[in-house]
Amino acid sequence: MTLTIDYACRPGSAAPRSLTVAAIRAVAGQVRQQIPRDPRELALSLAALLDASRDVAVNGRRLLVSWDITGALQDENGRPVLGLCDTDPDEPGWAFLAVNGPMTAHRPDLALSTAAHELGHLLFDVPATLDSGPRCYRAVASSPQALDRVGRGAEGRANEFMGALLAPSVPLHTRLLAHARGEGLRLARGPHQGRPGSPVLASGNAPDAVAGVIAALAGDFGVSERFIAVRLARYGLIQGEV
Repeated sequence: MTLTIDYACRPGSAAPRSLTVAAIRAVAGQVRQQIPRDPRELALSLAALLDASRDVAVNGRRLLVSWDITGALQDENGRPVLGLCDTDPDEPGWAFLAVNGPMTAHRPDLALSTAAHELGHLLFDVPATLDSGPRCYRAVASSPQALDRVGRGAEGRANEFMGALLAPSVPLHTRLLAHARGEGLRLARGPHQGRPGSPVLASGNAPDAVAGVIAALAGDFGVSERFIAVRLARYGLIQGEV
């Protein structure tokens, strides 16, 4: 199976810098629809993500992908790194993605998030690099903190893709409301990017109760509590500090 992705940048702009957050999330939606999972489950499995992304077509350009999730990874200075996305001019048509196995051995949530982050680099950055000629592309996620970065650069774009792929706004909002109502937490009206017409979690709820809801959501989506806290803030699903 070929994972097929199509997206367009704003006219007159060079891909992928001109992509909006909404466009990045739309690409994540395309990918999520093509990764097999039990429809009753919200979490994507790492195995399914890897299997679905070994043969990728981005805007008509086909790439074969080699994944390594067991080996140790280091940067050019010998320091351990969490993940990488790499191409080699001598192996055209291939991309090499990796997750640091020893660093994530006891953190399946971190392995999944890192793989999704590196897939974001593959979809947005590698095709643009290859269009410029036989050049090497290399992106490195140095640590778990790198997965929190936001902004318009390549790392922020890969993180927004990762977040929208693993915890899309509407399913996350739906589960948030279910857990919050089950705990009797206060809701409020406000702008958000989740389920249309639905309230969000109000400020002023007991911190322990909010933490419990976040932990439950992390279990639902197979990610960390920190991951969920970032997504709730990015989607505007919680008022005040997370």
